[in-house]
Amino acid sequence: MFRFTQDPSGVLEVEASGFWTVAEADQYMVELTARLTATRARYGYALVLVDGRQVQVQTAEVMQRMSHIQQVLISNDRDRAAYIVTSSLAKMQAQRLSTSERLKVFLSPTAARIWLLAYENGAATDPHAPPAVGGQSSSA
Repeated sequence: MFRFTQDPSGVLEVEASGFWTVAEADQYMVELTARLTATRARYGYALVLVDGRQVQVQTAEVMQRMSHIQQVLISNDRDRAAYIVTSSLAKMQAQRLSTSERLKVFLSPTAARIWLLAYENGAATDPHAPPAVGGQSSSA
């Protein structure tokens, strides 16, 4: 099963658990896509924190239904997603499937949230953002 919430900072939080049927995987993708669309409409980008620590190993058919999840989670250059797992082996396996620097896998919920929010302030902290116009240098 799965549950969505949005915290006051705008992070879309997803709690996923159990062993899913194909119908549940399809419903998850529909609901995730709708919530991401609403989040992007409100904030201009999406920050997603997926807690997958209670998810069981899924069938190949369920995984096939979710094969495009990275593209759903990361559809613009400001989107970021953090996925929390329970073991180092699960982390290594999930990281091999990710081809985006904007989707990371973590063992710690705290580390995941810190990474996810690290660039929330845009140009002030994002090393990939263009320099601020009219800013002053702190070097003497």
